[in-house]
Amino acid sequence: MHDLLVSLLLPALAIAVNPVPIVAVITLLVADHGRRNAAAFLASLVAVMAADGLVTIYFLGDASSSSQNTSTAVHGAVQLALGLAFLALFVVQWRSRPRFAGETPAWMKMLDKAGFGAALGMGVALTNYALLSSGMATIVAAGLPTADEVAALAFFVALSVSTVVVPLVLCVVFPRWASGWLARFKAWLIPRSRTILLVVFGTIGALSVVQGAITLLT
Repeated sequence: MHDLLVSLLLPALAIAVNPVPIVAVITLLVADHGRRNAAAFLASLVAVMAADGLVTIYFLGDASSSSQNTSTAVHGAVQLALGLAFLALFVVQWRSRPRFAGETPAWMKMLDKAGFGAALGMGVALTNYALLSSGMATIVAAGLPTADEVAALAFFVALSVSTVVVPLVLCVVFPRWASGWLARFKAWLIPRSRTILLVVFGTIGALSVVQGAITLLT
């Protein structure tokens, strides 16, 4: 069990240090109903990873190699589809009209109006399916009892989302300090939002397409 947890550190930490989900949760926190929406985003991330892991453990853990290859192919297809969607968003953002100085971005207005549903969708979209697939393959390959596999999955998910939890916890434990910090972040974010979205959409799209294609072709 110890060796399995050590082998899970690399993919879990790779997910945890990805700055995009961290920026996403902070951005949700500066919108209306920030704590609720950030909690929904976190819950969505955890639910997607846990559901995927449990399906793999209980239905594919003792399955044939062809079934496991099918699962890997599904992960690759999802990653590829999400990558193409993010690249499409990159093109839309690139062709959009620049805002007037000080104008609140349209996507921030959208978060204010449909924050809860948008937060849930962001959790599904920003799950790193390639690294999740890598982590689950490591767990299944260890050949441990089911209870140990589930415990390893819980460890993997907890470590993967740990950096997303931190901003939300700070807002709950230190609300006054967090309120001022988030206000400064929002003031910094608004004039740079178009550039940030271009970088985020382009980076996620390109990496997801590459990861999905590699998964499908190997």
